[in-house]
Amino acid sequence: MPELSAWVNAQCERDVLSSDGFGASIWAAADRGDITPEMAPLIVRSLLTAGVDTTIHGLSAVLHAFATNADQWQRLREQPHLARVAFDEAVRWESPVQIFFRTATTDVRIGEHVVPDGKKILMFLGSANRDPRRWTDPDDFDLGRDPSGHVGFGMGIHQCVGQHVARLEAEAVLAALIRRVRAIELIGPTRRHHNNTLRGWESMPVRAHRA
Repeated sequence: MPELSAWVNAQCERDVLSSDGFGASIWAAADRGDITPEMAPLIVRSLLTAGVDTTIHGLSAVLHAFATNADQWQRLREQPHLARVAFDEAVRWESPVQIFFRTATTDVRIGEHVVPDGKKILMFLGSANRDPRRWTDPDDFDLGRDPSGHVGFGMGIHQCVGQHVARLEAEAVLAALIRRVRAIELIGPTRRHHNNTLRGWESMPVRAHRA
């Protein structure tokens, strides 16, 4: 791990980044004083590392959603502006990040219980994103709902720093598919990737039917 961490950190330094990418923009923010020079490589690293498995699983989630909900794919083809809504609804529906730990910095009352200062809190993001007290028909993938407010990217000061990059990537993928693909079909059994934190697929065979 120390060797891997050192390699990743080295890729986040200013002199190895392209001059026209996200990394350069982050370092430019440090030059302007918007963030500190110490923060810049950490933010670059967040985009580099945190956006790999989670983005892959998020894109897989939206493809699986459309492969199993053909009516919603047709709806998206008729209303392409819903591409970003589709990705957020898929993140709510599947929750690529299922759980996360935080640490209480003071005594916190949750319902009838008090979480003491310094204690760990295990949050079930996937459960929250299908909580029937918050969502109508939470087990349905529905482009007619407003999925904003889901916690698939975290919440508050702990929100994912790269969530808008993930949305842009998903929007680009879906825009390309809308133009070329009439239907998305599962052509074999899916196999889940076993992980205590991430929810994704080891295998998801699909076929795209050309428009």
